[in-house]
Amino acid sequence: MTRFVVFLIAVYVLYYLIKSNFKSKADKNIRRTYAKKHENSVNPRLKEIAYVFYSAVKDGSTCEVCIALDGKHVLPGHKILPQIKPPHAGCRSTKGCRCTLVYVTRDEEGGREIESFLKKQGGVCDRQTIEREFAR
Repeated sequence: MTRFVVFLIAVYVLYYLIKSNFKSKADKNIRRTYAKKHENSVNPRLKEIAYVFYSAVKDGSTCEVCIALDGKHVLPGHKILPQIKPPHAGCRSTKGCRCTLVYVTRDEEGGREIESFLKKQGGVCDRQTIEREFAR
């Protein structure tokens, strides 16, 4: 009788382990399918961004670092973008960093032209260079 009980327990443990293994594989497949389905809906929006430019509030409380970054145009995938993303650590304003990044899409006026110019310039450019280039 003891052998029979031990045998039943062993069979139940094996059954439970096999069932858990199949369930975890099914859950992983469901998550992968969900991720694939939703990654296509997010990426097109990111691909529409032509460039990003830094906009600082220019008043008496704006620090020198923010004024220097004001008007900086950057491609969306450039390595400098996370470093200058407001509020950044270099801001010394007494009111805190009140700057923002403005995202410009390719559909907006001049979006594609400025994007291609930034690609030629290495991905980063200041406002004065952009104005000189496109004032023609």
